[in-house]
Parts: sequence; structure tokens; C-alpha cells
Amino acid sequence: MELFGFLAFLATVLPVVYGAPTQTSNSLHPKLVAAMKRDLGLDAEQAHARVTRDVMASEVIEQLRASAGDSFAGAWIAEDGTTINVAVTDQSLAAEVSAAGANPAVVANSFSKLEDAKLALDNMDIKDPNSLAKDEASSGIAAYYVDVAANKLVLEALSGSTAHAESLASQVGLVASEFEVRTVESMPTTFATVLGGDAYIIDRVARCSVGFSVTTGFVSAGHCGTAGSSATTSSGASLGTFSGSVFPGSADMSYIRTVSGTTLSGNIDGYGQGNLPVSGSTASSTGSSICRSGSTSGVHCGTVGALSATVNYAEGRVTGLTQTTVCAEPGDSGGSFYTGAQAQGVTSGGSGDCTVGGITYFQPVNEILSTYGLTLVRS
Repeated sequence: MELFGFLAFLATVLPVVYGAPTQTSNSLHPKLVAAMKRDLGLDAEQAHARVTRDVMASEVIEQLRASAGDSFAGAWIAEDGTTINVAVTDQSLAAEVSAAGANPAVVANSFSKLEDAKLALDNMDIKDPNSLAKDEASSGIAAYYVDVAANKLVLEALSGSTAHAESLASQVGLVASEFEVRTVESMPTTFATVLGGDAYIIDRVARCSVGFSVTTGFVSAGHCGTAGSSATTSSGASLGTFSGSVFPGSADMSYIRTVSGTTLSGNIDGYGQGNLPVSGSTASSTGSSICRSGSTSGVHCGTVGALSATVNYAEGRVTGLTQTTVCAEPGDSGGSFYTGAQAQGVTSGGSGDCTVGGITYFQPVNEILSTYGLTLVRS
């Protein structure tokens, strides 16, 4: 009960904090505020309050996850940007969730059950055995992830593969009420490009965007280059070499060790309107606001749709990505995802563009830092 006493205290002070943002939220760069106004419809005061809520909500959710144990069924921030929803399978926990200032939802499926089903899919060959007899343009499993608000495993498929998606769900032990097949119009792609320009150039032919500076270089997407690939500026000056890279498979991440004399800044490119500071890497929750910077499309914002998604690119499956409603375009790959001043990850791929909108996935930055033993440079 000690935890819930602490959370109950948070519940009494959070409304005050939300209405009067802290110094951290007040430090939001004008470029970021402008992007949140354009993409999320928030004015400056609302943007400041939203980021403060998102960061603090993640802390509350993690505490409740630990306390609920196997009964935890997921958590998300509602579309209103203020309500924290916490799902549990044990009715007796509902009152304690309410006491913590969150909205309880009693559901049938635990998060671990649905996540185990997703992990089982990760270890299966998900290619449609009848794909050769179908129109390739209309068949394929695009992605799958746990939708905590729906309390289901969601499989996204092209129109010709919906029956195959249903079969896959059954093969991992799910019944109809535990999964949902959603039809999508196109398969996801990575956002690398062969066009020259800003950001950094890989082996002098492909362009990607820098994710975040670390004390010995910077991190980016794995599909941007392989170990040993060179990284240069758009003018041809040497930046360094890919020291590590994973793609496809368990991640879409890379670490570029820079040459001596390279200035490593704890900021994100604001594209002509100043730099956006990085102060940490606290991970955001489902429903949180989130923004992205990339060398093609600049700064765009949206919300987190799902965590630990598996995405099926033409090059192969990638697990552990975060789904967002932020748009991106070719050349934005590897670029920064962030909530306020908290680094979230590097752009992987998705579908759509910044004219019609789209879905974009990112590789969480904390996994990159831990994998390669790196330290984030902070402003």
C-alpha cells in the first residue's frame, strides 16, 4: 500500500503541475511548440502542459505495472491528453488504481498473455504460403503489436492476407476475441534515400539523419548502413564509421563512432530556428505526445500508438519498434524522436508521407545505448 499512498499523493498534485508547467516544460523550444500546434492542435500553454503530463504519466504507469504484477494489462494516455488509463485483469485492483489517480479498466487479457503471443509470432515464418498464387501488391503482413486500449493483439495486413493473419493468430493460441486484423493499404518501408543533401551520407550514396549524439559519436537507424560503412557530411568531410549495426531482426539501430575533432552536441537540429535541447531519455507511454526531426521533412509531431511492435519490411522483420502517428519521408531515417527534451528513439520506417499523413515506427534509443554501452550527450 506504500506505493498507492505515494501515487495518491501524485494524484493530488498533478492537476496543479499540469496547469502550471515546470521549468522543464517551459523550456520547450518555439520550433517544437509550433510543430505541436500544427500537428496536435495545441497552443503554447497546452503544449507545455501536455509534455509535463506525458513525462509524469510514464512514471506513474511504471509504478502501477510493478504493483499489479501478472494482472497488469497495459496502460495508455487517453485522446484527451489528460486521463491515464490502467488496465488490470483483477477486479480487486480497480479501487487501488483509482486511488492512484488513474482510470481503471478491468479486462480479460493480461499484457503478458498478448505479448507472449506476439513473441511467438516473432519466432514463426509469417509469410503467406499461398502468396505466389495471389497478387503480390495485395498480400503481406505489415506489422503486429499489442493494442492495450483494445486489449487485443492487432495484426495489420494487406487485403489479400487477412485470412492468413487470422490463421497466424490462431496458431499462437488466440481466439477471435483476443485479436483483431486491420487492413492496411501498403506495406511499410524504411525512409533511407539515395538523394544527396544535408544530414549525413553513407558510403557516399545514401542519406540518413542523425539520431542523437553520444560521447563517442552518434546513433541512427541500422538500415542506414552496416558495420564498416563510412559516414560523411553532405560536402564529403569524414564524420566516422559505423561501429555497429542491427537490421533487420531484433532492432533497427546503428552506432557511428566519429573521427577525432568532431563536435558532439546535446541538441536536435531545429532546421533554421535554433536547436532543441536533449536532457534525458525517459521513455514515453502509449498515447503520449511525441515529435520527430529529420533532414527531409523537418519537425513533425503526433502521438505514440503502440510499444514493442513488430514491423515486416521488405528486407525482413524488425521487432521492438514503437508505432506513432507522426509522418516521415525518405531521408528522415535515423532521425530523432523525442517528447519534450526526452530522447525517445531513431526513425525506422513506416507508410504515408507528410502531405497525406502516415504511420512511422522508431527504434527506442535506450536499447541502442545499452546495447553499445553508450552515454547520451545532454544539453
